[in-house]
Amino acid sequence: MKLIFTEKTIVVVLFIMVLVTFSFAQKETKKMEHLYNGGRLSIEKFSPPKLEAKADVPVTIKRSPIIE
Repeated sequence: MKLIFTEKTIVVVLFIMVLVTFSFAQKETKKMEHLYNGGRLSIEKFSPPKLEAKADVPVTIKRSPIIE
């Protein structure tokens, strides 16, 4: 009778299990990174927002009636 579980088949099965486990771990890591970055794809692409100060406020000088 031929043995089903030889060393070679055990190694192949373990290797496939490791590949499957790491692929699931990578997918979960990508999900966690996506949640942590607030929707950005990866942390390498993260750049802080550029802040620009633009004000279109008309400047008017009013004289106070007390100072006159």
